[in-house]
Amino acid sequence: MKKVLLAIFGVAMLVACQPKSYEVTGTLEGATSERVILKRIEKGRPVDVDTTVMDNGVFQFTGSVDAPMLYIAVVDGKQQPAVFFISNNKITITGNVDKLSEIEVEGSELTELLMKFNNEIPGQERQAELQQEFQMAYMSQDADKQKMLQEEMQALLEDQRAYFKNFINENVSNECGLFFALNMAGSLDLEELRELIAQFEPSMSTHPYFIEMKELLGPLEEYEKAQAATAEGAVAPDFTLNTPAGEAVSLSSFKGKYVLVDFWASWCQPCRKENPNVVKAYKAFNSKGFEVLSVSVDRDEAAWKKAIVEDGLTWTQVLATEESGVAEAYAIQSIPSTFLLDQEGKIIAKNLRGSALEEKLAELLN
Repeated sequence: MKKVLLAIFGVAMLVACQPKSYEVTGTLEGATSERVILKRIEKGRPVDVDTTVMDNGVFQFTGSVDAPMLYIAVVDGKQQPAVFFISNNKITITGNVDKLSEIEVEGSELTELLMKFNNEIPGQERQAELQQEFQMAYMSQDADKQKMLQEEMQALLEDQRAYFKNFINENVSNECGLFFALNMAGSLDLEELRELIAQFEPSMSTHPYFIEMKELLGPLEEYEKAQAATAEGAVAPDFTLNTPAGEAVSLSSFKGKYVLVDFWASWCQPCRKENPNVVKAYKAFNSKGFEVLSVSVDRDEAAWKKAIVEDGLTWTQVLATEESGVAEAYAIQSIPSTFLLDQEGKIIAKNLRGSALEEKLAELLN
């Protein structure tokens, strides 16, 4: 029993000795009394945390964090910030005020890991050379040279992506790896994101970066559902939206006719260029049972109404507000996006452009 009590006492002492606050002290050559702003990277953006003024190039920040996170220190008049992780301990920063990207940091293993990652990115020097060489080839109109340089750059970027992924896979139990995982998460598809989350969940599930990364699942899952709901062969999701006159119109009211659901906007130049093709198809096949329902994603109602008149869009027009969720229900990521429905409301073709729409309608209605 005595040994057990000693063990419990030892653990309690260890916990009690853990620092509960941080102290960041910086000494920058070439600086005097410039202002320094401490910012935390939160949801991909810097958020002001604290501000101080250097005394003969020395600054200090104190506080506490719930979990280690990436911070930057911005010095007035300098574009490049100092970048480092803060956890609840003493951190010392030294360097030159004109070379803040080259600071030395003591007391932060996560910052050491971050710097090691940055220093070992493959092909950094060659990447800069390639950009200069490509610019010269472009100016001299050397197409063969441009192609060769683009291929080399693509191969280099592939190497860098592999390096990035490998670093993350080797650092699934620390905040530096989690930070880079969060930055990569936005470019992943749903299954890749689920796999990435599973890697970090055992050790990082309560960290703000992990919670932020997990929040990305919701929109991707909704997008996947919307894609399935608007695939060819599916019955198009019904919706009710208002016309320019404020009249409510439902998609289901068009049953019994072939209908083109056309997502567009007044500011979308490809949409405006495609409108004459839709006008032509409408004039040719409206009398044979073809209708168009144009769904605008405009935020400027006046511009929307003006474009309707300018482009001669004589069929039913409705406006999909952000609150309506119609664009999300149809998995719209770019416009124009069109869905051709049969007489029962089933999607039979998507994104018919130019003469393709007339050709399909001729096949169905002639």
